Amino acid sequence: MKLIFTFIFLSLTWSSLGLELDEKLTVRVLGLSSTKKTLLTNRGIEDGLVVGDHAKFFLTTGVVARGVVIKASPSRSIWSIYRIIDADSITNDKVMNIKISSALKLTEDASRALKVDDMSSSIPVMARGGTEKISELSNEDRKELDGMIDEQAPVVMSGTSKKTLEVFGVLSLNSLSGSYEQGDTSGDSSIGNLDFSLGMEKYFDKPGSFLEDISIFALINSRSSSSGVFANSTTSWFEYGAGVNWHFYNKPLTYSRPIGFVTAGGGIGTASSETTIASSTTSSGDPLSGSSNFIFLGGGAKYYLRNGFGARVTADYFSSGSTFEFDSDENLTVALSGFRIRVGFSYRW
Repeated sequence: MKLIFTFIFLSLTWSSLGLELDEKLTVRVLGLSSTKKTLLTNRGIEDGLVVGDHAKFFLTTGVVARGVVIKASPSRSIWSIYRIIDADSITNDKVMNIKISSALKLTEDASRALKVDDMSSSIPVMARGGTEKISELSNEDRKELDGMIDEQAPVVMSGTSKKTLEVFGVLSLNSLSGSYEQGDTSGDSSIGNLDFSLGMEKYFDKPGSFLEDISIFALINSRSSSSGVFANSTTSWFEYGAGVNWHFYNKPLTYSRPIGFVTAGGGIGTASSETTIASSTTSSGDPLSGSSNFIFLGGGAKYYLRNGFGARVTADYFSSGSTFEFDSDENLTVALSGFRIRVGFSYRW
């Protein structure tokens, strides 16, 4: 497992670029002036922020403030807050989302101006790459925040992506047990099988909606097992199905943070089984064909880089049934179930 994650981080290096309009980040307030007109966050140049970037600060309840970057280091940025909508929501160590926006349009018409109580004494209006002068910090604000930008406090290098489509592949080696029945004959069965799934998952970029934490997926699944020495039995399944994931720990479109989720799904497919008898001469019985079905329920964790590459691990309870057809009415039914641990990789776009 350690080798897998090492490979991910060494091979999928991401170079930080400037953020685009409407791009989102998750930030933590590391410092706040007494007037709440200046604050320090744990995001900086490495996250794509540059001096002059304007953004809306918002929670699930809505926008709480608007501000502009007036100073930035690789992992820190100082913001001048020029509009406060909900002062009670702006506190030290507060985790908020920011959304890069265009500069707030100002007007000389007093009847259309923003309320004085919501504004700083001087409103910065510099857009990205502009040259307008940003007003100096007050002595009080400078005294409270000076030097904090260089402190090595913990940095949360995460954000929110707009990539809502994902392709994934997962692999597992399982040991399942169950029973078989054919006419008046029945007994216990157990197999070890190799399981590979390839699927596509859809997320919903709908903040505030119940769909925000939900994703749906479709998959194709290939399983195979082999047992015995002198009488070798090989069984294979090809199945397809669908399911749903509910993400309860961090939002599903978050990157650079672990995401916990619950998963459930099911499907149908085909099954085939062939027995080969080894002796001085090798003979084989006619292969059997039939139908299969499966369901699973479990949980897991995902982790994504900003460029869309990611990894996942799941643990679930898997149950399947197969029916093999004979010329007689005594069909063979096999039921298998057990716990699986699966690991895989994915890519979002």
